[in-house]
Formats: sequence, structure tokens, C-alpha cells
Amino acid sequence: MSRLLFIISTILLLGCSTPPNHLSEAEYTKKYLRVMSAKYPQVVYEIKEPLVLKATYGQDEEVSHFLDNSYREYKLDPKAIDEVMDRYVNVSIEVYNRNDKIDVHRIVPIIKSSNYFEQLNSYNKTVKDFKTPELLWEPYNEDLIVVYAEDRDRSIHYFNQEEFDKLNISKDTLLTFATTNLDNIIPKIERMGQKGSYALLAGGEYEASLILISDLWTKMTFDVQGDIVIAIPNRDLVFVTGSLDDQTITKLRPTIKESYDTGNYAISPHFYKWNGKKFERM
Repeated sequence: MSRLLFIISTILLLGCSTPPNHLSEAEYTKKYLRVMSAKYPQVVYEIKEPLVLKATYGQDEEVSHFLDNSYREYKLDPKAIDEVMDRYVNVSIEVYNRNDKIDVHRIVPIIKSSNYFEQLNSYNKTVKDFKTPELLWEPYNEDLIVVYAEDRDRSIHYFNQEEFDKLNISKDTLLTFATTNLDNIIPKIERMGQKGSYALLAGGEYEASLILISDLWTKMTFDVQGDIVIAIPNRDLVFVTGSLDDQTITKLRPTIKESYDTGNYAISPHFYKWNGKKFERM
């Protein structure tokens, strides 16, 4: 939670400019490799390119680790490099100790940018033998999609249609089912701010997915001018204001763009208005 508070305060007060004294992508990758090798000595690692590691483990199983998001987070606070690396590295244990059984009560909806799969496809051009995963997803609006995953202790497991077919769940009810799970899984939602300008915190992984919890988006919860308006530049940042609050929207606009361009897990640089059922781009 302190990491999120730091990010929000940095965005609101100082901006997201990259500090001058930070490791290059290549230097960061080498350091990350040393941390991974020490943590998982049974795994063989190879640097494919800056911010991309190839891991070989078990019976010649292979997986690629993409360090883009951890590197962006590190640049926001270079002094926290050890904490950032440890947190991302620790997630890998569930990759190497694979569990094929999906807990249906941990299936959650993840909001992502509509160009998410284009971003994944770009790795096909630079990373040898990389295959874009065929994940289970559906559109939300013109800019956003919902990708389904299983919330695990230390990671998020994205699953495909073949894995989903083994579960006794209808695709027609999946969004409602997963959103109910999300509401049960997320920690207490914290609202920061006042006078019609707010930010939401919910643990650091599912803030953007809060847009799917309809009961949350009421004037009883958010005292704003006009209709409820949000911006979700990153996975863990949700800003809330009102459609008639031109001053706040104008003030937030460059902040949202900066966070989207430089932060990790980018979602969207746009504002969205609640229509009573879902959010639509303004």
C-alpha cells in the first residue's frame, strides 16, 4: 500500500519524470538476472534482449519473463529497486510450480487496454519462439477489454479457452460470476481526496477492475459535479471526478497522460463517464 501512496503522491505533486540516475534497461536486466538466479538456482536463465529473460526448468519447460513493468515501477522510485525486484521475482515461484487446477471461486475479470494483444504480438518479432497466449477475454468498450484470470497467492494466472472448457461455468454468466469473485477477493477499497476529486486504492492489482462493480458507482459514494467520470491510466490508479467539474478534469488531464506514458501496466489516457451501466469514453 505504501508503494501506491508513493506513486499517487508522485503523480499528483511532482509528476512522473524519470530520475537522471537510474539503471539502463540492459543494466537492470543483468541485475534482475542475478536476483532470479540466486532465488531459483535450479532454473537456467538467458538474456534474450534488454528486459526479456528466457527461463528453462523442469523437463525442458521454457517460459519468457518480461521485465517492462517492473522496470517502469523501478524508475518511479529508484531507491526501491530491491523491494521492486523481490516482489516481482517472488511471483515466479508459481510459474515454476505449475498448478493446472483452477479454483473457480478465484476467477476474476482484469481490465486491460484493447491493444493488449497487439502488445503481446509485438514480442513475436523480437523474442525467438515466443507465442502469443490465447487467453479468454471479451470487449468492454472501444478502449478496454476484460481478460479473465485466476487470482493466486503470489500471481495472476491467465487461462485460455481450453482450460475454461473444463470448468462448469457458462460464458454468458462469466462476467457476473467473476465480478462477484472480485468483490469478495479485493481488500477494503480506500477513497483518497475530497471536494469532488478522488483516487481509489484496493491492494495494487485490481483498481482498474473496480469499474465492473456497478454498486460502487453512485453519487452516494462519490459526491461529484454532474455524472461520475473516471480515468484509469494504469492498473493500480483510478481517479474519480464529475463531468461538470471542468477545473479538475483540466488539471488531471496532463497527469493522466504522463502516468499512462511512463507508469507500469498502462491502461488508457482517456476519461470515461458512467452511463448507469458501464463507463463510456468522454
